Amino acid sequence: MPPSIHTSAEPKLGQLLAPWVVRAAALWVLVVSWIKMTKGSPGALPIIVRENGVFDEDLTFALTLSVELGVSLAALFSVRLGWWLMTGLLTVFLAVLFHLIWIGATSCGCFGGAVKFSPYQMLAVDGTLFALLWWSRKAAGSTRTPSQLLTAAALLIGVVTPWVAIDNSGGESVPPTPNNTSSENAGAANPANAATGLTTPPPTPTDKPTDKPTEVATNTPQVAPTPQPWQLPATKPRWVKLRPPEWVGKSIHETELAKWLDTRSLSDTGRWILFLQTCTHCRDYLNRVAAKFGEDPQVYVLVTLATEQDAAEGIIQQTPPHEAGALPPDIQWVVGPELPPWELVLEGGIVIEAIHHDVNESGLDKRKRFRLELGAVIEIPEQFQY
Repeated sequence: MPPSIHTSAEPKLGQLLAPWVVRAAALWVLVVSWIKMTKGSPGALPIIVRENGVFDEDLTFALTLSVELGVSLAALFSVRLGWWLMTGLLTVFLAVLFHLIWIGATSCGCFGGAVKFSPYQMLAVDGTLFALLWWSRKAAGSTRTPSQLLTAAALLIGVVTPWVAIDNSGGESVPPTPNNTSSENAGAANPANAATGLTTPPPTPTDKPTDKPTEVATNTPQVAPTPQPWQLPATKPRWVKLRPPEWVGKSIHETELAKWLDTRSLSDTGRWILFLQTCTHCRDYLNRVAAKFGEDPQVYVLVTLATEQDAAEGIIQQTPPHEAGALPPDIQWVVGPELPPWELVLEGGIVIEAIHHDVNESGLDKRKRFRLELGAVIEIPEQFQY
């Protein structure tokens, strides 16, 4: 009996494409995660991920990469399991992207800051892969399952890799510059002394001995040692964490900031503002400060959290009269517990208060003030309308 005209020995299109759809999604996540692991930092993670309130940022960074690499590697070997893993992971990604769009973020942080990608661009890619996965769900569920041992091994490799590969110990050397090298021995400045090896002239013999007892000076003024010129650390890590609330009550010269900026060359009384050239909230806050400077003049020190994208992507429009400082652009600055801008109120070099500003275009500032009271740093949330 001839076969029915309604049957076909050829596999359906979904069965042909389902494995490739799952693997394409897995490869995409694998590439993004690998770039994030080798080039990125915790500071570029989406803010909703960074502020999870459970783990330290470094730990969150490693855990995030463990999940992404483990899931994507396992999905490459098992289409059926991979469909569930990739669908779940992309669901989380899409939720994070919608949150970033809602708060007006300009970068998704998906590549850890190594590659600039807007939330809309990432939404187009992840959304397309998510739709294709749903289209292929029936075909993916009917595929043959390979060796479970191989899939488990791939999952384990992905989970372990970030804990072995991430190194932020600071192995790259900082090249010497005129501002970070110490002065030479003053004794070698005299050619005669350099030739003889003496740093003081020899004593002159007297013609007659004296019977007077030697007088010992008891009121000789003590000369303070000359401070060494400021210099950058000999090596630099991939990222450095800055925590302004932890500086309250301390000298600004004893903070992590002082390791990477010559704080003693700047005013020790006034308002220091830490900002990013590519930050919309920093732009809106500095616009407000500049606009009211004539009514309320202050001593401002603007510290740029420099990045290598500043020249091409900087959006700062205006600033008040200020002193300026900039952190090295080849280090990624992880500022927390919230993103810049941060304001430090200094008196005699002591950080009296740290303020996180969250200003929108209408001039509403949902800020948080951190100050020292009864020996403890307390947080005071408040709103201010410019």
